[in-house]
Amino acid sequence: MKLTWIISFVLLVASLAALLSSRQSGKLIADTLAASASVLPDSKMSELERATPVYAGRLFERMPEPFRQKFAGKTWKAVELMTFRSLVLCHLTPGFAIPLMIGFLEGSWARASQKGLIKMHSPMRFSMSVTSLGLTPVLALLWVTAPVALSAVLLVLAVAILGIVSARNLIVHAPTQF
Repeated sequence: MKLTWIISFVLLVASLAALLSSRQSGKLIADTLAASASVLPDSKMSELERATPVYAGRLFERMPEPFRQKFAGKTWKAVELMTFRSLVLCHLTPGFAIPLMIGFLEGSWARASQKGLIKMHSPMRFSMSVTSLGLTPVLALLWVTAPVALSAVLLVLAVAILGIVSARNLIVHAPTQF
């Protein structure tokens, strides 16, 4: 399990480094705007589009002066892209609770309908479901720092599937007491 967390952290850092070193951030902002328009209403998209430079500017204001002078020009578009994706993610987050509820209800039904209750739970499956639920925020952060244009619909689908399967397995394979 520690190896999974180490790999996800390395992948997150590598994704962030690739985004900051890439010169395509301006194109990625336009692609992310177009891809997110199918998920959020136009009024919310225009609001996020206006708020993104303000939040990115506030972020750079908090940095030390030498850092701003040295890196602001090179990393401005990448920080703006990550800021926009973070704002979109904040507006999508309430929708992530629905798949978890579906997985919880389906897992509760599957566990309650077992005629002969499993005498021994599966610690490996339980551990994997806890790990996959814990990796859901990492998946969202990877979308924020991805150096490629990924649709917000893809993020919602991936988190929904991971949430349903993980929550179901968490309930079904939870330890029982006799």
